[in-house]
Order: sequence, then C-alpha cells, then structure tokens
Amino acid sequence: MSVQLLNTTEEEAAFLIEIDAKTFEKALIEEYNKETKTQEKKPNAAFLSNVAILKQYSGLQRITDKAIGKLMPSYYQNAIDQLGLHPMSFPKFVPRMIEPGQPCVIEVQVIIEPRIELKKYEGLQAAYTPVVVTDLDIAKQIKGLRKQHDNDDAKLLEKYPFDTIEALQEEMRNSLNSMAEEKTADNIKDAVINKLIEENPLEVREEIIEQQVMVEINQLSKQMGPKFLDSYLKSSGKTLTELKKEVRPQAEKTVKKNLLLAAVADKINPEITEEELKEEVMKHPASLMDFSSDYETRRKRLEQNPGALEQIKHAIRLNKALDYLVSKAVLQENEPRSVMDTLPDFMKPEE
Repeated sequence: MSVQLLNTTEEEAAFLIEIDAKTFEKALIEEYNKETKTQEKKPNAAFLSNVAILKQYSGLQRITDKAIGKLMPSYYQNAIDQLGLHPMSFPKFVPRMIEPGQPCVIEVQVIIEPRIELKKYEGLQAAYTPVVVTDLDIAKQIKGLRKQHDNDDAKLLEKYPFDTIEALQEEMRNSLNSMAEEKTADNIKDAVINKLIEENPLEVREEIIEQQVMVEINQLSKQMGPKFLDSYLKSSGKTLTELKKEVRPQAEKTVKKNLLLAAVADKINPEITEEELKEEVMKHPASLMDFSSDYETRRKRLEQNPGALEQIKHAIRLNKALDYLVSKAVLQENEPRSVMDTLPDFMKPEE
C-alpha cells in the first residue's frame, strides 16, 4: 500500500490510497466467485486469465464496489495513521483507477479536527445541582409499595428478602443514595463541560453536526430496537426532520465537548494502563459473541476491526481529561434536588 497526501488545510485533507494490483485482483475474484458460484461457467472460461474473466463480466462495477468496500476500512485506517490525521467526518471515497490488472487508486476526502488553542481549562468555575435523598423520598417509595400490596406489610415483606419494614427502608435508602451520587457526579461533569464550552468558543461545520445528529438517532434506535424510531415518530406525531431539529443542540454540544476534551488530553497526555483498557473492553461488548469471551479473545476481535481499539483508547483519554477538569474546577453548589424529582414519571411511585 502507498499513500500520497494531495492537500491539507486547517479543515480538510485529501489523499490517495493505492492498493497493489494483486491484492485488488484477489478481492475482485472473491466477489466474482460469490456471485457466480451457482452459475454455469462458460466453456472457454478455464482458458482465460482472471483479468480477462473480470473484464468481460457484466457485473464488474457491482463486484468492484463490494471489493473496495471490504478493502478500504483497513487501508483507510493505516493511511490516516501514516499521515497523522484526525478525521472528524466519515470519509468520502472517490475511485481514480479501478481497472482489473492495475493497482486500485482511491482518493479520500475528510474533514479533520481543527487546531484548538485552549483559552481556559483549569480552574473553571462551575455551578452544579447536588441530588439528595430525603426522608420524604423513602416515605413515598414505601407508600407506593404498600399500595401495590393492599397496604398489608406482611404481603409486602413476603415479596422482598427483609424481615422488617425498617430493613427494607434501609436497603431502599442505600439504593437511592447510590443513584443520587451518580446523578450528582453527572451534574458536576455536565456543569464543567458547559463551562469549558463557554470559555472556549468553537465554530463547528454544519455537516459535522448533522453527522452527529444521525449518530445519536441511530444509537437510540440501536438501544431501543429496530422499530423504535418508526413507533416513536408515529406516537409523537413528529417527522424525522423535526426529530433531527430536537436532537441538534445535544449533538452540537457533543461535538464541541469531544473536540475540547481531546485538546485537554493533548495538554495533559494521560497514561492509559493495560488494566484500564481491559476494564473498558470488558464493559462494552461489541457483539453477542463477546458476552461469553475473555479479554484476550475480545481484544483480538477488536484488533481485526481497523481502528476499533484506538477508538476505545481515545474514549479513555477523553474520560481522563474530563476527570482532570473536574479535579481542577472551582465548584459551587446550587439548591439540592430530590432524587425522586429526577426520575422519569414511569419510575415514580404511585401517590
């Protein structure tokens, strides 16, 4: 493989990737054989070279697209590593030479991360809302449970592994305290991020925000199931365009947050240990096969997917950068909020 940088600006880069003729021919023949394995071969096919067979095949353009689609992920990742580029957009591939028997030459166009000069990232003054558990929260929870069991404490305790209502209340308080601590930590991080964005204004290209909008919508659909998007749009009476508009502010914030955290990570250069990498890999299985796999198996599978392991390392760097910002921030508390007030309606106990 050879790579040639065509041009680069502060916002964009274009480069050529050349795949050697033998590798390209092999990929084309694999796709050709898949398409024609059930077809009767022509009598003279055995006397033709691979290149001749490919050139006379009516589906050449189709199998070329498939072959390039399979080859490009690894070649693209190697190319941006060689050139030291940090793309923000999905790459645009423009074939320049795709003739069987010749090297395959593809032009790649990407939007790259802008150069960011951080104005302020240490000592950020951020106000956050602590989330707390009150006696009233516990009382509401117990009242809701009692209502579900005909206000009979004996029936209620039969369902839960506790001997007394007091023991159930204590367990409930511990559970809600854990939830409140997590929500408080999230509020602190969000407040610090908001201040970081405020102190370091960024202009982000519209196509990058639009791309992130679709990423967030697709992630939601993936989490909630394939039919979620259609059913949500129908039940809410919204169009996809209206949903995109609704998601846009969060998508813009996500793009700016990631850019600024990456700039902070470049400043502090956090170390990523093998233990931290292992924890992150085991926390987020990439497929159903990963649920029963050990770390080494998962890692090998990730290494076969170009850029996958680097994405995980990048996410760890961003998290470490955020932890650093929080540790250096000047935090101010707003009025505390009850943990019950932060829950969605379906999780709140019946009154």
